[in-house]
Amino acid sequence: MSITVEGGIATVIVSDPDRGCSLDIPGLDHAATVLREDDSIRAVVLQGPEGMGFCNGGDVKAFAAADDPGAYLAEIAAPFHRFVSALRAIDAPSIAAVRGFAAGGGMSIACAATLAVGGPGTRFVPAYPTIGFSTDGGLSWTLPRIVGQRQAARIILANQILDSSEAQRLGLLGDVTGTDEDVVPHARAMAEKLAAASRTATTEILRLLRASDASALGEHLDAEAAAIARTAGSADGREGVAAFLAKRPPRFEP
Repeated sequence: MSITVEGGIATVIVSDPDRGCSLDIPGLDHAATVLREDDSIRAVVLQGPEGMGFCNGGDVKAFAAADDPGAYLAEIAAPFHRFVSALRAIDAPSIAAVRGFAAGGGMSIACAATLAVGGPGTRFVPAYPTIGFSTDGGLSWTLPRIVGQRQAARIILANQILDSSEAQRLGLLGDVTGTDEDVVPHARAMAEKLAAASRTATTEILRLLRASDASALGEHLDAEAAAIARTAGSADGREGVAAFLAKRPPRFEP
């Protein structure tokens, strides 16, 4: 299965182990539907197949075999982009567990996630210019928002390979684990913590963060004022304050 949901945590296997860890396009299309429709999801973990790397991007052999490469790429970009859109729209944080390589479309997915975890062997590789392609999966939109326009241009155009230290310095990775084997467990532990947080607060915070790029400060301050009023008046808000004063862990609504 490309996606499973258990205990409020959706796990998405983004690549196909039988095709060199290339993008699992049918699986991602199915995952997009689940992300849009399953209201029980409170956190999302993105990972490669068990014991394997994150994602090596598109299936270049399939590109070469296509009678009309342009039409073929347009055909597979549509479901890929549905997945990225669903990932960005869901009112739940997503964590990319980037073990090994995140190349091409794999890098696009990692950059579309809310958070990302890597290990010593993590490598980000744009890859697109190497085969004469432009970007997809939102990379030319997400990467500048993470590292800035000039850094994004340098990374993509020069096809710069980023190791885990450089990726963390630039903001592509948050945590870097001591071993590559710890990447997925660490991401899952983060997801469990986020899934246990107030869903009301998480939803409002994610919406504010996503709106921040397009809103003026005054407009955004108004949005923050409205959001904090909603959260303060919610059951979770009342429980959070009561728990703080009682010096006990909060018991937020499931």
